[in-house]
Amino acid sequence: MQPVHESAREEFTNIRVTREGRWFTGPKEIINFKVISHFKQNLFRDAKGIYIYQTFRQFAEKGYITVEGPLLSVFRLEGETMFFDSLDAMPLAEVHVVLNSDDAAPYVKYPRLGCFANVPAGVAPYFSDLLEEQGDSITFCGKPVETRAITDWC
Repeated sequence: MQPVHESAREEFTNIRVTREGRWFTGPKEIINFKVISHFKQNLFRDAKGIYIYQTFRQFAEKGYITVEGPLLSVFRLEGETMFFDSLDAMPLAEVHVVLNSDDAAPYVKYPRLGCFANVPAGVAPYFSDLLEEQGDSITFCGKPVETRAITDWC
């Protein structure tokens, strides 16, 4: 269940996530891993878009961001569970994989935010172990992998 953030102050920020999954504030790249990790753990979505929810003492703020590419990454696969770098987890049986025809890379649909997560090189061997070719199609954990161009990342 998603928390209620209606009373938070709303701000449309200049934070954006690029097609390569890099985070920027204006023209400056955010390179501090702890800041990016904090942002990823505090992402939410409402009718206006994806936002970072922050609280400081009695103040609460929703900072909306621009998403131009994969917002999250698959962090690891363990047993029957996929973990994301947002610290969320999803059962493998619920994972929906899209093979992006623009770059031939697999992405995982992240349902809580309605966005996509990339599969980084460190996870790719474990991820590919769960892929299976069946004639002209590919499955992930027995479910069909969708092939299409991803034009809307969230």
